[in-house]
Amino acid sequence: MSEWRFLILKPAQRYLKRLSKTDQERIIKGLKSLLTNSENADIKPLKGRPELRL
Repeated sequence: MSEWRFLILKPAQRYLKRLSKTDQERIIKGLKSLLTNSENADIKPLKGRPELRL
């Protein structure tokens, strides 16, 4: 199993701060679940870029 990590960029951090606390927690919980259960995620490579998308 490979080790994963995620990075929340500044624009995304600002966007999250504008959301309700409930939505913030739901999104963060979803991101954290990817770290522990990534084999079930719909992760695909971006065309022409080294990054992946959900």
